[in-house]
Amino acid sequence: MLKNLLLPNKYRKLGFLLLIPAIILLNAVYMYEYSIPFMSYEDPTKTGDFLDFNNHDFSDELALLITFFSLFCIAFSKEKKEDEYLQGIRLRALQISVYLNYLVLVLATILIYGGGYMYVLFGNLFTILIIFIIVYYYQVHIKGRLSKEEQS
Repeated sequence: MLKNLLLPNKYRKLGFLLLIPAIILLNAVYMYEYSIPFMSYEDPTKTGDFLDFNNHDFSDELALLITFFSLFCIAFSKEKKEDEYLQGIRLRALQISVYLNYLVLVLATILIYGGGYMYVLFGNLFTILIIFIIVYYYQVHIKGRLSKEEQS
């Protein structure tokens, strides 16, 4: 059985370093239709059909991949001192994030219709990692710091 499938600690710093530019790029691409000039090309055989799946701009894929990579690095990097206690916190945080992710998905399925639902699904790509990071960091750093202060 594999004991530890976590990234080295230095990847957390890389994840935080890439997260802000990734969110800015993601926002620019999807909200303002920004296109990185060298990431797109024109197709000479474009037919102009109603459902044209020949998107030849890879700016949105790049923004998504950088965002996924940065969140993944933040979420699944080792702490400086990794032990069984932190592994338990990771497991609980992952369970909570999956439960909350599916709760959001179920509520959105019931309450949101049409094109708005597609935006919820798009945002739902990131919610498991974001909720995991929030719960994990709260449990380790905020709650852990409070319990240490109570012991003093």
